[in-house]
Amino acid sequence: MPAPTGVRDTFQDVTEILSKLIERGLASDQNFPAVKQHSETTWEVTFDGAQHVSFGLGVVDYAELYEELSGRRVYSVKLIDGAIVQMMYTFDGDALIKHRLAYYPAVTLRSFQEVPDDYMEDQTFTDIVGRHIVPFPIRFDFDRASARDMHHPHSHLTLGDALGCRIPVSSGVTPRWFTEFVLRNFYQTDVHDFVSHLPRHRFSFAETITANERRIMHMVVPA
Repeated sequence: MPAPTGVRDTFQDVTEILSKLIERGLASDQNFPAVKQHSETTWEVTFDGAQHVSFGLGVVDYAELYEELSGRRVYSVKLIDGAIVQMMYTFDGDALIKHRLAYYPAVTLRSFQEVPDDYMEDQTFTDIVGRHIVPFPIRFDFDRASARDMHHPHSHLTLGDALGCRIPVSSGVTPRWFTEFVLRNFYQTDVHDFVSHLPRHRFSFAETITANERRIMHMVVPA
């Protein structure tokens, strides 16, 4: 049985994004996406190692969490500064019912924006130690089953895995928009432009934000 269009579009989006990150020298390791069918209508776009994602759902010291995810290769891609990116989607037919899009900065390496030339020119990074910022994870989650107006938006942004931090987002976030968010905010510099080389936007998800959630601070995914 062929996968629904939304599943195929998402799979293609992740595949092309990873290929572009490799081409541009931003990826140091990757797990290309896989499509799994769990029932007649339920499909997942995931990656090898995703079964260990649950380790990060408990109360765990960030350094321990990062080392566990890195050691088990629980990521779609590891970037050249050691940051880990996860992209996972679940569909009921063509309808998005869940996604997990996570960015975990490395614990010990300095950020790309601090020393971009070191990363682009020296692939060993043996003398790059220390970080002048406190690393913390960023997640865009979507969960149709758990949605409650204002308390648990369908689509939301969580900063630092803070309990109760669910900043409303207007819709589900495509792999293309998530990747641009990460690159534009943490890797783009005056010299290194990665965003303009990303694949084109090919699809979007339907809006899910409620009228009440629009009345408070929220994020908007461009149409």
